[in-house]
Amino acid sequence: MGTSNLYGGPNKTALLPSDYDPEEDPELDVPAGGASENTEPDSNNPDEGEPQQDNPEKGDEGGKEAEQPVQPSVSWGTARGSMRKAMGNRSSTNVKGAIRTYTRALGGHTNATRQAAKVRKTAGTVYSYFAGAPEAIRQRFEDAGIRFDGRTTKDIFSDICDLFAPVPIDLEDSLANLALQETFADVAADQNIDLNQLDSFNEELLQRLVGGLIKHYIFDKLIMQSEQTALKNCERISDLRELEKSIKQYVDGIVDSVVPKIVKSGMNPADFNRAVETLFDISYQQMEELR
Repeated sequence: MGTSNLYGGPNKTALLPSDYDPEEDPELDVPAGGASENTEPDSNNPDEGEPQQDNPEKGDEGGKEAEQPVQPSVSWGTARGSMRKAMGNRSSTNVKGAIRTYTRALGGHTNATRQAAKVRKTAGTVYSYFAGAPEAIRQRFEDAGIRFDGRTTKDIFSDICDLFAPVPIDLEDSLANLALQETFADVAADQNIDLNQLDSFNEELLQRLVGGLIKHYIFDKLIMQSEQTALKNCERISDLRELEKSIKQYVDGIVDSVVPKIVKSGMNPADFNRAVETLFDISYQQMEELR
């Protein structure tokens, strides 16, 4: 099981695998389906490498062959150049351009969704526990050793986070772990949610948890990959925080507009897994097409 930290805020460094090097630039594995628009690399940094990427799951179940890789339509040098531009001038045009070029540097929405295989699996775990009748939800957690009576919602969520969080063996595990911690911390801070009350286990909570997991994963990964060279050179930390805030507003708005239409209680696991894949794909596609 992973280790949660709902009290002092997420510690991104501690969640990364011990052998992770942010300056290392291994090859990005990109399947078919990425964007096709050609964009010139950043003239100031034409040789900037690609950020750390784990190998996502290959192919689908049932023996289907993995999709053939293609080159992203935008280089990481170009994507980071867009981030530097947005850092200098945080206009909506520049911020949206930074998000758009980043998504295309991932290989487009299809590849970005494929890379999210591990956090999608974590979302499936969240759904398997938090979907259904309130009594059944609580019983699942009690059977798993989670205690409720007389405990705060924050403490209960902390134990649930330990139950769900993947051990951070690689970067995608770490991102899923971090997104899970941040999502539970957000919900635990809501004074209107008391996990000792059965009526707290409802579809709204389910959608907040799944949506939060997706939003935090997308945002955390974008910031981590961009800050390696583009954002860490900012002169004032306040400029960085303001840009992060602007980016998060766009990411949150995109995901929040889609989650209620797709995530519903009562879905079987296969349908939910397809729904989450669709949710990621739609979210990344909207990021890729931001204007």
